[in-house]
Amino acid sequence: MSTAIPTPARPTYGNWIAMRSPGLGNTGMLGTLIIMGGLIVTMFALLLGGWKGGASTALVALALFTAFGTPAGRWCGTRIAYWHQVNKREHQWRSGMFSRNKDHEVRLPGMLGKTTLLSKTDAFGNEFAVIQNPRKGGLYTVVARCTAEGPALQDQHRIDIWVSNWGGVLASMGQEHALICGKAITDTAPDPGGRLAALVHSSRSDEAPTITREVMEECLATYPAASSENVTYIEMVFRGRDLNKRGQEEAILTELARKVPSILGQVQLSGGGAVEMLGPNDLPKVIRAAYDPGAARFIEAAELAGLDTGDANVAWKDAGPVAEQAFWDHLVHDSGRSVTWEMIALPRAAITELAMSNLLRPHNDFVRKRVALIYRPHSPEQSTKVSETDANTAMFNAKTTKKRITALAEVSMKSAEQARQEVAYGAALVRFALMITATVGNGDDLGQAAATIESLAGSIPLRLRRCYGTQSSAFAATLPVGFVPWEHTTIPTKVRELM
Repeated sequence: MSTAIPTPARPTYGNWIAMRSPGLGNTGMLGTLIIMGGLIVTMFALLLGGWKGGASTALVALALFTAFGTPAGRWCGTRIAYWHQVNKREHQWRSGMFSRNKDHEVRLPGMLGKTTLLSKTDAFGNEFAVIQNPRKGGLYTVVARCTAEGPALQDQHRIDIWVSNWGGVLASMGQEHALICGKAITDTAPDPGGRLAALVHSSRSDEAPTITREVMEECLATYPAASSENVTYIEMVFRGRDLNKRGQEEAILTELARKVPSILGQVQLSGGGAVEMLGPNDLPKVIRAAYDPGAARFIEAAELAGLDTGDANVAWKDAGPVAEQAFWDHLVHDSGRSVTWEMIALPRAAITELAMSNLLRPHNDFVRKRVALIYRPHSPEQSTKVSETDANTAMFNAKTTKKRITALAEVSMKSAEQARQEVAYGAALVRFALMITATVGNGDDLGQAAATIESLAGSIPLRLRRCYGTQSSAFAATLPVGFVPWEHTTIPTKVRELM
């Protein structure tokens, strides 16, 4: 007689809370303040200036409310900003020999043009690259490359340990007072196939039969289409002034060298597989291949040939595109055309750890695809404050209507309350966003690429929206170059949180 062993329940993950500002309906606090303030000012204008003064004041209040309290205002703001960008010719970038630049360097476009690449050696003698951005006192970025093992042929217990350890990585981000942003970027592309070809050609004998050589050549020709490159980059961005109050570059690099071994260890325990820091010779090649996907095979061929010049040795000042043109709904850059999406709504149901497998898996419809999870950590003090604010906001928004509370509002209240309780027991909160960039080699393939991405995201389900009017900066946000979106916004973060 045998006894059946019950199968343990598979863990699910969720309880995400969308950041919302308290206000009447979906207007947010800023829109509500404009409404209330506009009514009061209009009343005084009617008493002092008659109906003309009251009407003028009401029109001004209505315009402000439309601009800051409604989606239509935000859409119009994006349109106006894009038109302004086009009129100033800031939507295009040209570099190289035939550009109007004073030098012939092929630097990164836009806000990344002022970045520089530094290097430092950690305590174990390993050299790693540091991207220095002079904005706001200096931002310093380190990038690790992971060849993850993946969930295939892994038991559930080990996968659960990986997920738990990754949660520890996110929690430790809040303990680093100088860390302002973390990214996990999964980059997939067809394998150029140069390594296998070099191995075969070096070991092939001239005395081999003709049919054998023909079969091997056919295999080498089809190998890049049948295999893929799947790499994950872990990016950490630190504020230099928080690492060293005087902003001394050498002291900042020394502090980063102390943190690098800890980063590698934590990521490796989270299923990162073979983890290594990108060096100053490796990082420019990654960026060059992203802007010019057609150059990937030449870069690999030059590396295999052992050349020290040309594609095998890409300098940071030459890692950018020769030409970039940002359109309303896509981006053209060198040999590629890309579209970037952003997540606008969280999945309403809990998901498993394999929910994003189809989205992360390589696909033949793209020459390159990146899925970036962007994290904005909270300190323990900020986590407590944010959790209390989220709970109060969920309760306020649920009770602003005279009708009965909807099921969605009840779920939001329970999620916010659960998060508040968990933070009280020592958990950490992390803001996150998801962005996806798909690159194709031909503009006629953009439609098929967009349909494929939206279909893959719908299986989670995940609501995506194209980054209309901001394709260039959205493309940069999915690259491991230290671009932090909220550090470059025109409207301050505190004001955006009230909208």
